[in-house]
Amino acid sequence: MSPCHLRVGRWRHTEESSNSASAGKSCVPASASCASFYVTIGSWLLSLYVFPAMTMQFISHRFPDYHDPTIEDAYKTQVRIDDEPAYLDILDTAGQAEFTAMRDQYMRGGEGFIICYSITDRQSFQEASEFKELIYRVRHTYNIPLVLVGNKIDLQEFRQVSRDEGMHLAQEYSCPFFETSAALHFYIDDVFHELVREIRRREKSLPQAEGKSKSKDSLWQKLKGSLKKKRESPS
Repeated sequence: MSPCHLRVGRWRHTEESSNSASAGKSCVPASASCASFYVTIGSWLLSLYVFPAMTMQFISHRFPDYHDPTIEDAYKTQVRIDDEPAYLDILDTAGQAEFTAMRDQYMRGGEGFIICYSITDRQSFQEASEFKELIYRVRHTYNIPLVLVGNKIDLQEFRQVSRDEGMHLAQEYSCPFFETSAALHFYIDDVFHELVREIRRREKSLPQAEGKSKSKDSLWQKLKGSLKKKRESPS
C-alpha cells in the first residue's frame, strides 16, 4: 500500500495564564488547532507554546525550554501507524499575522485538524468549540478528519475545563478526544496517530479521484513559502 502523505498546520490561541505563571510555567498559547494534517492548532487556532511543544514532543521526544513566537518552523518526519508508513509535513506558523490573513486558504489545503485547547484556560475551550463551524464555512462540509485535544493535564490544580466538557464537545464533533500533557509527553503520539487514522478513513470513503489533489499540494507549498519569505525579510 502506498504511503499516506500528510501535511500538518496549526491554529493557535495565545494563552496569558496567571495561574501558569504562578505555577512556575511559561505562559503559552493554547491551541485549537487546524491540519493536511493540520495541527491547526489558535486564536488564531491550534496552539502558542503548547503546540510547538506538542510537535516537538512528537517529532523528537523533547520539551522546548523556549519558543520564539515570531519564528515559523517546519518539521518533516516519517512514522509507521498500523503497519503503514505515513510522511508528515508539519508547519508551525507561530501565530504570525500572515497566517490569519491566509487562514481560509490554509484550511482549504488541510486534510485533517487537531483542535487543541488548554484545560487551564476556558477561553481557549470556547474558541475550540467554534472551530468546526469555521472549518465548515471554508470547506462547506462537516466530513473533515478532526481530533479534539485538551492539553496541560499536568496542571490539574489549575483546571478550568472538565474532562466531561471535553468529551461532550467531542461527541458534538463526532471525533476522537484526548487529554494530554506536552510537558510530560502524555498521549502526544496517540493524538497524531489517531488523526492519521481519521484521514485514512476519510480517504477510503471518497471516490479515488478525490483522494489526492495536486492543487492542495501546490497551495500547501505556497503557504509555506510565503511564511518563510516573510520570516527572512528585514523588519
